[in-house]
Amino acid sequence: MADVNKLKSHADKGAPPPVQAKETKARRTPPTETNNNLKHPPREGKVKKTKIEFSVPEAMANEFSQEAGQRFGFKKGSKSDLFIAMWQEYAERKAG
Repeated sequence: MADVNKLKSHADKGAPPPVQAKETKARRTPPTETNNNLKHPPREGKVKKTKIEFSVPEAMANEFSQEAGQRFGFKKGSKSDLFIAMWQEYAERKAG
């Protein structure tokens, strides 16, 4: 059975946050600082994404992964970003 005596007591939780003047929904104090969210352009509407799956030699896939990481950072989605950039360049060359 579990030893209940080893559990922490409520005293170990620390002090509660300081109590400030109570605010009601009708009367709130304005914030002293704002963030810069309004400086960023609004997001475009969501675009439905789909998966593409095809096979290439392993060495080529590794090179592609390295290039994507170097260009767009080693993060989730960098290979997709590289593929989109390649496709846009292809479309521009085809049109022009």
